[in-house]
Amino acid sequence: MMSSEQVRSHFAAGMTIGGHTVTHPILARLAPEAARREIVDGRERLAEIIGDRIEVFAYPSGRPGRDYGPEHARMVRDCGFKAAVSTAWGVASTGADHLQLPRFTPWDRSRGRFGLRLAQNLRRTQYATA
Repeated sequence: MMSSEQVRSHFAAGMTIGGHTVTHPILARLAPEAARREIVDGRERLAEIIGDRIEVFAYPSGRPGRDYGPEHARMVRDCGFKAAVSTAWGVASTGADHLQLPRFTPWDRSRGRFGLRLAQNLRRTQYATA
């Protein structure tokens, strides 16, 4: 979605660059070695582009138990990532699995709607699952 120069520019401006595989496959549909290769190759390519380590990962599509499983979280850990995000809605607590962090989109147009979404997600706080 971005050129290598755009990625470098964002990194130079202080953005964190995270991995996301090479071809955006649903990891749960791949053989284990193919899934690992997608994760590793994506990380290595981004590291080459920015000249630094890639420490955060986002699961393609990201639905726990459907798009990826615990075995993929282990692969991500074994590949050297420090954290990974899913697309499970919620807010991570102190004890949350750092390789399966939930998140939500704060794109509401008003402060009231944002506050409501935040309150709803706080009720969905994710605790340790690993």
